[in-house]
Amino acid sequence: MTMPARRPGAGASAGPAGPKAADRSQVDPPQKSRKKLVVIFAAAVILLGAAYVLKSKLLVPHYRPGQPVPAGQALALGTFTVNTDNGQLVQAGIDLQLTKPASEKVVEQDEPELKNVAIDDLSSWSSQQLLNVVTRAKLQHQLLSSFQHVLGTVDGAAPQVTAVYFTSFVVQ
Repeated sequence: MTMPARRPGAGASAGPAGPKAADRSQVDPPQKSRKKLVVIFAAAVILLGAAYVLKSKLLVPHYRPGQPVPAGQALALGTFTVNTDNGQLVQAGIDLQLTKPASEKVVEQDEPELKNVAIDDLSSWSSQQLLNVVTRAKLQHQLLSSFQHVLGTVDGAAPQVTAVYFTSFVVQ
């Protein structure tokens, strides 16, 4: 007597491949979906990071020489009392007009050098010259040039200081 041939997968005992194959089909999709979620999440994090870097690079304004730069905060440099080149005293209060892209922390780090430049420039004039309004305007321009040299530029060619103001000025 011959036994009827069984089809693979038919019946309860489908052989060694039957039950295990059914178990794999139920286990594999969740593992694959978890891997896909991890890959998608990692790609999203990378894309967000790249977008943030590009945004910060592209949206930072870059100024060209001669292009107007918006004004920022004013910084009080202090009051200076110095001897002029003819031996008399000058007392001047100096404030700096910073530009918007200028970093006040960076400017404050260079404050000792800025004060030294202010003292040198103030003491290079005579008291008679400093009594003249036109000469004081030249001194302001000289100070501005000296301060811009010390601080340099930011965001392309934007100076960090755009104006020098005398808040007090006494010649004795």
